[in-house]
Amino acid sequence: SHSRRQWLVSGLTVVCGVLGPAPVTSSLSTANAVDELPTALRRYTALAPLGSPSSTGAKTTGLSLADITAQLTIDLTQGSTGKGGYFVSGDLTAELFRDDCVFIDPTNSVASLSRYRNALKILFDPEKSAVRLVSPLVINESERTLSGRVRSYGVLQLPWRPNISSYDTSIVYTVDEDGLIYSQAQKWSITASEALLETFTPGVLSSPFKELIGK
Repeated sequence: SHSRRQWLVSGLTVVCGVLGPAPVTSSLSTANAVDELPTALRRYTALAPLGSPSSTGAKTTGLSLADITAQLTIDLTQGSTGKGGYFVSGDLTAELFRDDCVFIDPTNSVASLSRYRNALKILFDPEKSAVRLVSPLVINESERTLSGRVRSYGVLQLPWRPNISSYDTSIVYTVDEDGLIYSQAQKWSITASEALLETFTPGVLSSPFKELIGK
């Protein structure tokens, strides 16, 4: 039905991390669904309770790139307060990021830490999802960047509980002169068509992280 198709498109949008408001310019059909995903996925933005951009509290300035790297490593793998890697929980150290930090992925970008964090909180079930650091963060002092790679697996918080098999994310953080992150750019190893297949098919692929998530 149209209603179910909209749910599926909405769920896949969350998978792909679409955060910024953008209209759907064309309708999906069976024949062209995969080709039109980058645009159609943005439909979720209008439905998700991400809220308006808002302050996330006081910031910690003056940290060295090494100090930022150490905390981000914890945030990526365990979460700032132990709720799970922030890509599957939203549990990041907001003090490290500017409130207008730009979060960029292959489908969209958004300049709002609060909206980004809210989106992550409704994405995966952190109790059944995991993030592993594959390539430790590397510091580039001259460009003030931190780059690394993580591998994620998760169960989406949608009614049919689809599994998303492990995929890699390459990340580059850029830090301003005050020691705050003002850009997070991501590239994924998973394609839109693969994400669509897994969103339609709950549990279609097994997890390589069973030892991390228990079941």
